[in-house]
Amino acid sequence: CANNRTYTTYTTGSVSPDACEGPLLKYTVDGKDKELTDVETLTMKESSTLKLTASSGNWVVRNPEHPYSESIVLKQGDSTSIKAKSATLQPMMANVFCYKDTEGHGAQFAGYQNKDVKGRTCDSVCRNTEGLDIGPHCLVKNETSPCGIPKCVWDVECSAGDGTGYRGLVNSATLEGGKTVSCQAWNKDYPHVHTFHPNAYNTATYGIGKNNYCRNPDPRNTQTPWCYTTDHWGRYGMCSTVKVCDKTFAYFKH
Repeated sequence: CANNRTYTTYTTGSVSPDACEGPLLKYTVDGKDKELTDVETLTMKESSTLKLTASSGNWVVRNPEHPYSESIVLKQGDSTSIKAKSATLQPMMANVFCYKDTEGHGAQFAGYQNKDVKGRTCDSVCRNTEGLDIGPHCLVKNETSPCGIPKCVWDVECSAGDGTGYRGLVNSATLEGGKTVSCQAWNKDYPHVHTFHPNAYNTATYGIGKNNYCRNPDPRNTQTPWCYTTDHWGRYGMCSTVKVCDKTFAYFKH
């Protein structure tokens, strides 16, 4: 495959490079055409125009100085041009090239794959809105068939970026002074009344549900998973045991 970190094959037993799927961003800067298959930060001349085309998958373009407040998303097939001294170009792997098994077995998966695990063309897109155990699947001749999409590691076994995408199962937080306490369920208002309850938006965007897992529904004020606690004297705490995603973690696993 073009990049063993971001590319894989979804078809069982396939050994053909043509079966590899993954992110691809084509860009032009200073008259030179280049391609990306993984995250990279570019430094350019002040007068340079960066032309971008998301050829495969969705990509996010960030201002390295303010990466979570100043960014744009390019969906597959989109193009744009920007002028900037620097830019971080990052493929959106989660729910595009892998699915979060802890999130309804991939209920939020929105990738572009259109073949099943046997390499057959789907009659419907690969999705799992029903939350079936088999993960993202499609219809092939009226038969439900898994699409072979791998499971995400990033934002499940570790937290990436500002923590809004974290869907891991850690459910304890650390208070000031180092005390570890259990998290309060997001659908409860005891012992702490709050406003981050489960609803369609909070569930899809932040993973808020009828659970007490660490999440970050407040990225304006914090950039790491946290939770309200079951301690009457500690309203909320940071989930310090959640590992931070870096290159030591694979993006996905089969």
